[in-house]
Amino acid sequence: MIGFRSMGCDVALPDGVPTDDVHTLFERRDRRFSRFIASSEINRVNETPRGLMSLSEEFASMLTLALDAARATGGLVTPAVGAALLASGYDRDFDRLPLSEVAVGSAPVPSIDSISLIGRFLLRTEDVVLDLNGVVKGKTVDDALAFVGRGWVSAGGDVATNVPLVVGLPRGGSVTLHGGGLATSSVGKRAWDGGHHLIDPWNGAPSQSPWRDVTVAASSCVAADVAAKAALLLGPAGPSWLDRRGLPGRFVSVHGAVSVNENWQALVPARAVA
Repeated sequence: MIGFRSMGCDVALPDGVPTDDVHTLFERRDRRFSRFIASSEINRVNETPRGLMSLSEEFASMLTLALDAARATGGLVTPAVGAALLASGYDRDFDRLPLSEVAVGSAPVPSIDSISLIGRFLLRTEDVVLDLNGVVKGKTVDDALAFVGRGWVSAGGDVATNVPLVVGLPRGGSVTLHGGGLATSSVGKRAWDGGHHLIDPWNGAPSQSPWRDVTVAASSCVAADVAAKAALLLGPAGPSWLDRRGLPGRFVSVHGAVSVNENWQALVPARAVA
């Protein structure tokens, strides 16, 4: 296994795969979409949070994906969450956060109805600070797999593959992924005293979900990542929400108990649950 570090996580690839194109892709996306790089396009866009402006083609494409995710999740996974993330204390790269001294607050999360995208032109009819981290990493993993060809790509444990791959699970155990994507949304990693990076859009504050980790398998890494975030934010309703969409999900509570939804139970041998 070979790899590098980008987007604040470890990116891994199979041995023998040329890494240059994949590394370049991750770094380009990070420079464009990271709130923690002063010169990024997302920071330029957020400097003027209301009105009309033009976007790069790549930014417009990623924002379209983020808006689609918001509609598919009933507004749970939304790109309009930027101001609430800042209010929660997530105002710098996680590695630089003073975890015991973060002032945790909240801020309203605007409706995506206030965001219109026509081609490369963005119109926001109220102040909307964008954050596209709900889709950027998962989409980049999927796109990186296209460079790899046959194989797999993992970023921070979120995976896209077109070959059988054994993937470790939170709290132990593993599952064999035969294709598509697997992603885990967690409030146990990027967390600080009183807060974490997953915002409940209904109150604009860090989620109080009973789940610490939610793992979902789907047709792609970005689809799995969006679904995992939504299921975690939904709390007790998360397992049935995934079942209605035909997606297998594995849930770890904040106390460490492991459970799965009906789709996971039907697809994964019992020995891989715990």
